[in-house]
Amino acid sequence: MQDTKGPKGYHDIGGDQAGDIPMIELPWLHWEKQVEAIRGLLGDGTRRIVSLDEVRRGFESFGVEKYDTLSFYRRRMEAMTDILIEKGILSRAELDAAIEAGKARWNDVDTKT
Repeated sequence: MQDTKGPKGYHDIGGDQAGDIPMIELPWLHWEKQVEAIRGLLGDGTRRIVSLDEVRRGFESFGVEKYDTLSFYRRRMEAMTDILIEKGILSRAELDAAIEAGKARWNDVDTKT
């Protein structure tokens, strides 16, 4: 589909037939709140490390398969991670090491209870 603004991306579902919109209030999961807080900190008026437009560009460039399999906050988290690596603020190795350290902390908590 094309309009006066150019071709429509896979992420642009506005105007598509999708059925009824479910009207249920879902509580935020703790990690979703953390993702939103981090996004706010990275893009606030002081730091301006990652803008909301960059996050949007990030998840709009995932490709249809990845985009469709991730939840809203997982898309945001993946896009922010990609942008931080792209800008050289964080390396994949540093991220992987931090993830492993976090897993180890949780494993320690699990074994102590």
